[in-house]
Amino acid sequence: MKITEVSVRRFRHHSAQSTSSGYAAEIVVVEISTDIDLAGLGFVSASPITGEFLQSFVEKIIAPLLAGESAVSTETLWHKMYQAIPRRGGDGLMRLAIAAVDIAFWDIKAQQCRLPLWKLLGGKRSEVPTYANCAHHLPVDELAARAASYVDAGHCALKIRGTRSFVTLKEATERVIAVREAIGPDVRLMVDVNGTWDVNTAIQQLKSWEPYDVYWLEEPVPPHDINGYRRVRERAGSTYIVGGEQHVGLLEFQSLIENDCVDIVQPNVAMTGGITDWLRIHAYATAQGVPVSPWNLQQVHIHLAAGLENVQWIEFFMPDNALLEFQEQLLKGSTLRQVVTDEGVYLKPPEDHGVGIKLDADVAAASLVKE
Repeated sequence: MKITEVSVRRFRHHSAQSTSSGYAAEIVVVEISTDIDLAGLGFVSASPITGEFLQSFVEKIIAPLLAGESAVSTETLWHKMYQAIPRRGGDGLMRLAIAAVDIAFWDIKAQQCRLPLWKLLGGKRSEVPTYANCAHHLPVDELAARAASYVDAGHCALKIRGTRSFVTLKEATERVIAVREAIGPDVRLMVDVNGTWDVNTAIQQLKSWEPYDVYWLEEPVPPHDINGYRRVRERAGSTYIVGGEQHVGLLEFQSLIENDCVDIVQPNVAMTGGITDWLRIHAYATAQGVPVSPWNLQQVHIHLAAGLENVQWIEFFMPDNALLEFQEQLLKGSTLRQVVTDEGVYLKPPEDHGVGIKLDADVAAASLVKE
């Protein structure tokens, strides 16, 4: 099965909600056509500025390399794309471009086998546990009320944001206290600070949060600060330290794991360069006994979580989350089914062959970025 065409489109959306929240979303969609009338779709999210770069990378660098290649030789194709620009040119934004293409390859591979991707990967479970993303930029009282509404909807675990670029340390603590009071003692509460703290800040904040039973602290220090991660984890008490959404490639995750930096790793298909690279990270983490909890991109990660045995859960984004509002609208064909149980909210993976990504025709037509 030979590749005959690689096309890329950008879709941009500014809704009242995203504009008022400061978000502007763009989604880059790659379509791979083959000589047996089988096509695959892949996508990544981007800002309007980076979306233009990603489109250029795919059109001018990646697409010429792939003409006539076998669409299911994912490992070979991945290395070919990564090595297209010498001297580490395959890192940075190039990994996002590679990811969109690589997802399309896996879509084709699973379609050819007439299986949904999660069954091709092993089909370990038909329902995946979730935790709710509650990282809204809201005043403390409103955030607590929103978190309580998620619990009322059946969620037994949720995550809030304490990022220093959005809230002060005092405000972060106020959020933890208010949300814990609103959701009660039996719901797992996680806090994400997006790598904006230093070691001392993380240790001191964790000490002050001990009465509120924080389940995990996510990205306590910048991604390059491996020693900082280790030092925070040594002093974290009963709170798990997790990270990895900004890390890429097997070597960076090896460094996190081998240096005892994290209790759980969070590789992201888009950031690290696609499903092919994500599977390398998952295999290594599994061999080392470290759980995996992928971040974002739930339309793709649901397949990895359902197909493989060492994925703890995936992040659940509610419809009121402005960050992913446009993604939910454009990818209507990929809407996942929910199952609410006494143990929390589960997601059921799609049964369509491939990854199951489908664009809403009306939304796509209205939001297509035209040159």
